[in-house]
Order: sequence, then structure tokens, then C-alpha cells
Amino acid sequence: MNLKGSPMKKLLTLSLILVLLFTSCAGGKSVMRFGGASINEGEFTYYLATYKARFASTYSDFKDNAAFYSQIIGEKTAGEYLFDEVVHNVSMTLVCDALFSEYRLSLADSVQREVDEYVASFLDNYADGNKNVLNQALGVYGVNMKMWKEILLRDARASALFDYLYGSSGTVGVNDDDRAAYLAENYVHVRHIYVNDKYTYEIDANGDPVYGSDGYQNKVPLSPDALAAKKAVVDAIDESLAEGGDFEEIYEAFSEDKYYKNGYYITRDMNFVSGIVTSAFDLEIGKWIKLESDVGTHYIMRLPLGEKPWKDESCADFFDGFDTAVAAECFTAMIEARLGEIEYDSDLLETFSLEDSPMNSRFQ
Repeated sequence: MNLKGSPMKKLLTLSLILVLLFTSCAGGKSVMRFGGASINEGEFTYYLATYKARFASTYSDFKDNAAFYSQIIGEKTAGEYLFDEVVHNVSMTLVCDALFSEYRLSLADSVQREVDEYVASFLDNYADGNKNVLNQALGVYGVNMKMWKEILLRDARASALFDYLYGSSGTVGVNDDDRAAYLAENYVHVRHIYVNDKYTYEIDANGDPVYGSDGYQNKVPLSPDALAAKKAVVDAIDESLAEGGDFEEIYEAFSEDKYYKNGYYITRDMNFVSGIVTSAFDLEIGKWIKLESDVGTHYIMRLPLGEKPWKDESCADFFDGFDTAVAAECFTAMIEARLGEIEYDSDLLETFSLEDSPMNSRFQ
């Protein structure tokens, strides 16, 4: 039977188009659910592609090839490990979205306008005002304009939830117990004895500093006499410590680093002399270690954490943004505690793969 041009053919074609449109708008089946919120196939496709691009820009050793994905990290392949990271992060977003509704929160009109304008900028600049062109481009990542806008709003709702609970006027906020716990988990306190036996700063015939093209004063090697004098200081420190000398007294007598009277509060991501951060976390309280670097000789002793150092003005440089970091930690812990309540479609999740996913660097 030839249905070409017949009313039945037109009806079947229309029905098929409506089904395809409905599936596209709905985003497919639910991959995960929590409370009244869910993440569907299309949205998870978008998240997978977006996180893949973020991994590529974050990890210097990331390679989008089979050899990278198959390498072993602990008990998983790199592909499995990173895929689980995506599932975890998307799960966190899902819980935030459900709690946003549970707390009966709403986004400010300005936030809604900002998201609308952001999507509109892509419509104008990327698709020259053509919605079909933009939807086709977004479709590679599982979504259309409407779904993408909803994902952006979901991110905004997560931020609003954080502000509501842990912002400057949050209903929960952080207390000194939270701060002390974060301090103990993320900081070490050290005293630093430093001798610069590697370089001095260049000056001209008039005694004025000489600067390089980078805007910093040029460094030059020490003269033989200056180097010998520095070596004598290092030898004196070594001898005093070997004889059980008091670290604080030696610090006062010899250290060229006396910028912080109460010592350094070091975090693992602190930009400090290479080797010192790792060594500091490995030390036991009261123990010290000697280190060499390209800027000199260092002795560090791990000290007990002070009493509420975040309130000490002399330690302020080490605690810039401290309360925000503590709040983020508390918020993350609160959300993670609810992950066990999520309903996953495990069979559906197994159909996804980071390796097979496209990489979304544009629509974020």
C-alpha cells in the first residue's frame, strides 16, 4: 500500500514528529530522583559533556583517548573514576534543587533576567537569532534552549540555597566548633627558620636596585665571602639544633624570615616554597626538618594549632576567606549526607560513558 500523500501518511508523520518533539523537550527518562526533583537523560548527557570539558581544562595529564581512560587509579580505571565524580557532582546538584523547593525558596527576578540574557546572548551571537540553529548545537549535548536554561537556573538555585543556609545572614551559618574542625583538617602551624644562602639582589654603581623586564629586582649569586658567611650561619644552626637547642631561640637569633610572629598557618594548596607544604603536613607536632630549596636553607617545626588563630590579626594573611571556606565545607557535608536517599536508574546510568561523551566547552 502506498501511503505517500495520503491523510493516513500525514497523520503518522505528524504523530512521529510530536513524539520526537515531546521526547526532546522532556529529555528522556529520569536518571536519578530525589524528593520532587530529578535529572533526566538529556540533562545528564549535558552534565557529562560539560564536566568532561572541565576535567580537560583542570587536569594537565587529561587525554581524551583510550589509553588515558583505561589507566588504573586505585581500584578503578580513570574513565570509571571520573564518571563517578560526575555522578557525585550531579547528585549534589539534584539534592540542592530538591531542598531549594523544600525550603520554599525563590530566585530573585534579577537572577532570572541574568540567565535569560545569558541564553539570549548565545542565541544572538552564536546562532544569529535562529533558535533552530542554537537548539541543533545544544542537541549534541542532549538539551535544547529550554532545558539548558533550566540547568543554568538549577545552578543558581544551588547558590541561593547555600546563601540561605550558610551565607553572611544564613539561617544555619558557621560557629567556632565548625571553624576549629576545619582548621584541624586543613591547616598545619609551623615556625620557619630561613637562611638565604643562594642569592642577593643586584644594584648598580650608585647603589640603586636593578630591575628586569618582569618588573622584579634582579637576583644575582652571592659573592664567595657572602656565601661563606651564610654557610657559617647554617652550620651554627645545625650545631645548635644537634645539641638540643631551643627552636624559638634559634629562630630569634638566626632566621631571616620573621614576617609572622606567630608562625605560618599552611594549607595543602598554599603557594609556598616547594617541599615545605608537604613536609609540614608529614611532621609530628614538636618535630622539625631541614630543607634545601632554590631560594635558601629552611628549617620548619610543626607547632600546635593556636587558639582561634582566625581571630588573630597577626595571622590574618592566612585566613582570608576562611569563613567562606568553612561554610562551603559544612554545606557540602550537609548535602552529601542526603545522597543515600537518591533513587538511581542504575541500568540507565550504565548506558553512559565519559569516553564516548562529547566535550562541551562552549555552552556552560
